[in-house]
Amino acid sequence: MSGSRAATVSWEAPTSNTNGSALTDLAGYRIYYGAGPDQLSHTVQIRTVGLQTYVIEDLEPGTWYFAVMAVASDGTESTLSEVVAKTIT
Repeated sequence: MSGSRAATVSWEAPTSNTNGSALTDLAGYRIYYGAGPDQLSHTVQIRTVGLQTYVIEDLEPGTWYFAVMAVASDGTESTLSEVVAKTIT
């Protein structure tokens, strides 16, 4: 059953910094996920700026929580996105 224990995470690329200036140094994204909204203990580093969808496979049954942040070329991270949940059966 390929894909039945997977979650597809997608996001919109940011276009500006938190101060409103144009974002010119986007280097990638980090996906944080885990077993609770305050337990995002797993990470996936995305180093392709144009990639805005990622599939996380082989998740154990239960509810998983996911959030994404943008990463600048100097390593600065944006604020964490809204946390969303998916139940894997």
